Amino acid sequence: MDGKPYAGSVSDRLERLPWSGVHRNFLLMVAGGEWAETLMLLGNGAILALMVSVLHFSTTVGTLIIPTAFFLGEFTGSIFFGWLADRRGRKFVFLYNLLVFSTGMFIAGLMSNYLAMAIFIFIGGIGVGGEFPLVDSFTTEMMPGKVRGNRLALVYTIAVTAGPFIAFLTFAMQKYAPPFYSWRIIFWFMGAVGIAIWAVRTRLKESPRWLETQGKYKEADEITTEWEDKTKKDLKLSKLPPVETETEVNEAKSRFKDIFEPDLRERTTMMLIFQFFQSGIFYGFTALAPTFLIAKGYTIASTLEFTFLIFAGFFFGSVFNLFIVDKIERKWGIILTAILAGVFGTLFGIATNVYMVIIFGFITTFILWNFSNFFHAYQAEIFPTRVRPTAAGTVYSVSRVSTSILVLFIAAVILPHGVLASFGIIWVFIAIVVIDLALIGPKSTGKQVEKIIE
Repeated sequence: MDGKPYAGSVSDRLERLPWSGVHRNFLLMVAGGEWAETLMLLGNGAILALMVSVLHFSTTVGTLIIPTAFFLGEFTGSIFFGWLADRRGRKFVFLYNLLVFSTGMFIAGLMSNYLAMAIFIFIGGIGVGGEFPLVDSFTTEMMPGKVRGNRLALVYTIAVTAGPFIAFLTFAMQKYAPPFYSWRIIFWFMGAVGIAIWAVRTRLKESPRWLETQGKYKEADEITTEWEDKTKKDLKLSKLPPVETETEVNEAKSRFKDIFEPDLRERTTMMLIFQFFQSGIFYGFTALAPTFLIAKGYTIASTLEFTFLIFAGFFFGSVFNLFIVDKIERKWGIILTAILAGVFGTLFGIATNVYMVIIFGFITTFILWNFSNFFHAYQAEIFPTRVRPTAAGTVYSVSRVSTSILVLFIAAVILPHGVLASFGIIWVFIAIVVIDLALIGPKSTGKQVEKIIE
């Protein structure tokens, strides 16, 4: 602990900073790792289709190797790295999780036995599991409340370009690479990108908001002062806007059980329910979209080509979300996009004309990434700084388990009855999510994070 060398809170000082190069550089370093790991997050369905065609696994075995092992790894990483980020700091975790991801991907690309592949994809998933809750929490803590959703959406807009990229890379590997190396090159590429971004990320500084909760006021002040000085220099300002709020700083060590204490229990429970079923909405389509196309009778080559076109909707949806994420109350944005995704996903299931299949698939991914941007901002900002990554990681981890269960359930049990039947069960998940958020979810858009808890 050290003495506090400034009045108020670093939170109040960060809230009034105008956009400058220091914000941009922070977001680029955060977004780089997110891009690397989104390659696997959005590419696992296309890679699944490629590996099944090359190695002649059944769809069920292939699903166990990639989506199931990967998402179980994410479950482990979300809880562990979320807890570690509250104990040791946000920067500390950022220096390790990408190394875990890259190691898993590199070695998975060397394996030929499906159990060995699953083990190292699981390890890679552990690294990814630490990434998403921490990106949400770290960005939430460094950006002003009025534009917090937009800035986090910008991170995911950059990251989501990995979706069409990995779809195109998978298509290219299927068409031009020798089958033995086709899927391996993809894993090696992801590992190499992760290492490169890790090297850049070593320049990141710690979250001043987190440092305050640990009583490390001097370090919090130094980092905040550096941001203030760089902002003035970048914008050629003689002085910064005045501090308009005075937030009380509460020192508190993170304890896992805090997220189930009376002041947080209701929203933790609400988010646990939400995350369990939202994965069935998002990944029920994303992970199985190539499989849905194959079930409609398209060849593997056509499927990977169509997946590239459909996944382009993620990027355009995220760009669109930049303009609305801070103008629509977050909880209602999640609810609206969940319903719309169900509508257009069902139309995708019904469509028989190839152009309609691609159009409805594109619109579905367009809406799903709006859904994703809304809830990523929401799951971090509704929890206090002292337990933000712990809470975000814990609730997010539930979605990784449910994804493993629900995607496998849809692929193995429901899909044999037709693509439309798959969307029937997805509508059940949508109904649960809508009721859960509408009844229990707090409002958060535009508020200083310390004020959301009040």
